Amino acid sequence: MKNLFRHGLKHLVAGSAQRARGTRDAKVVSVASLKGGVGKTTTSVNLASALARFHQQRVLLIDLDPQGHVGTSLKTQIAPGGGLLSSVLTGEEPGHVMDVATDTSVYALRVTPPDPGLIEAENLLSAKIGKEMILRDALQVTRSYYDVILIDCPPNLGNLTVNALVASDYMLVPCDLSPLAVQGVDSLLRHAQLVGGRLNPALDLLGVVITRYDTRTPSLNESVLSQLEQTYGEALLSVRVGVSTSLSRAQHAGAEIFEHDPKSRGALHYRELGAEVARRLGVIN
Repeated sequence: MKNLFRHGLKHLVAGSAQRARGTRDAKVVSVASLKGGVGKTTTSVNLASALARFHQQRVLLIDLDPQGHVGTSLKTQIAPGGGLLSSVLTGEEPGHVMDVATDTSVYALRVTPPDPGLIEAENLLSAKIGKEMILRDALQVTRSYYDVILIDCPPNLGNLTVNALVASDYMLVPCDLSPLAVQGVDSLLRHAQLVGGRLNPALDLLGVVITRYDTRTPSLNESVLSQLEQTYGEALLSVRVGVSTSLSRAQHAGAEIFEHDPKSRGALHYRELGAEVARRLGVIN
């Protein structure tokens, strides 16, 4: 009976979508925040572009947020095509995440298109066995075709975010210098520790990156920065992404900052962030 059962499983696997493994081994990074308005998607989009443009990395940017802000931020640069990530996660269309991704005008950068169906998928995952592992399994072959995979997470601690953390090697946390954002980082990291301890022991903190840094409020900045430095130490990245109208305009125009305004302060900051992240990932020295 056991042999017959194994034979049946082999038959099911053979009938599912097959793809040969590639030769790469991507580092998977979740970009996560519990507070909106801290530049989570802006960071995901422009960091992905910086790694592809300036560090010759083959990058996949996964839009796991049902709001689809990655697609909005890159609407003029995303090629037609792709599919629904939710269909892969729910098993409606067995396959790999790379099968639903599409090209962009940035060489070596691909993205998953916006998918409002992720709202329903969030609920459907609750009823599945091994619900926390579904994205990890769907990335097993995909990660062999990329150098870096970035996941733009929803701004909550639901099933989709847990799936992202279980599938990831690292977590990158954008944080502005507001008290609520700092509190959100603490809460997120406590939750990530639980996920790491129980479901993904390999999960590590890539860093906390300061966003929306406003030089016009130096006293407040130093107070909050001092708190963050004491709490997170070396985990706090040295790059501080400043408040920049160019970043807002780029997002409104539907293009990453290096396409929209490559000489702007926002472009400089995200190019510096790309280099620091690349060093931490071991991509460059």
